[in-house]
Amino acid sequence: MHLPFLKSGRHHLLHSSNIMAELASTSEIPKHPTKDEICQSLLAHDASTFFEGKPAVDIPRAAVLIPLFFKNEELYVLLTLRSQHLNTHGGEVAFPGGKQDEGDVDIVKTALRESEEEIGLPQDQVEVISKVVPSIAKYGIVVTPIVGFISEDFVPQPNPDEVECAFSVPLADFLSDENHTLQRGTWQDRPWIMHFFHHPHTTNAGKKIVTWGLTAHMAMVVASMIYKRPPNFETDKGFIWENPTKAAEETYFRFLSRNGYLEPQEGSKL
Repeated sequence: MHLPFLKSGRHHLLHSSNIMAELASTSEIPKHPTKDEICQSLLAHDASTFFEGKPAVDIPRAAVLIPLFFKNEELYVLLTLRSQHLNTHGGEVAFPGGKQDEGDVDIVKTALRESEEEIGLPQDQVEVISKVVPSIAKYGIVVTPIVGFISEDFVPQPNPDEVECAFSVPLADFLSDENHTLQRGTWQDRPWIMHFFHHPHTTNAGKKIVTWGLTAHMAMVVASMIYKRPPNFETDKGFIWENPTKAAEETYFRFLSRNGYLEPQEGSKL
């Protein structure tokens, strides 16, 4: 059964069993780039060749799709809330995606296949624009985000085995300090800031939805690329908004070294 997105505000939510009304967000909105400008910005940082010239190592790989669309000339991004019963990351906000299968011809195919399985997004209805620099997930999986445009009229059909609900928010929200909190900690023995984005007008069964962790990080990276500016809040030294490739390479090589894939060179700061 197709259930429509609610059109009454800047946040939309579609639930597998019911829909909750949304109110308008008060987040600040920067100048809206055109689709051509967005594509140019993304392609300027395209990471299709990221792994070329790097050590060939057997690391589990995954991909997520970052689906973008316009509503009233404002850029939105589609996210999902994972089903509570899942063994890993249950009840967390995520982009549609998953681990690469042997039958996937490439990592783009992984993102498209998983998106179709999770939210019913036909693979031929995604206009793939670029690959974003990979990130390292909690369990040592290398995750490559794929950015693509989808139709504003697409209606997600969440697979209840994997997805609790699908919702959308303005991409610019991931650069705003409004409804943002942070938590300081360490990762790979380095200071690290975890970001939390509270979506006050998007709820699931009365519970407010919060995007955090790796999903928040990837959204921040893509938003910074597109809007060509840093977030309005503090980030750690590992977030290099104007040079995401450099930041990703430093993280990637540090991960390889710390997990025995590489021998650290003398004097290395990895």
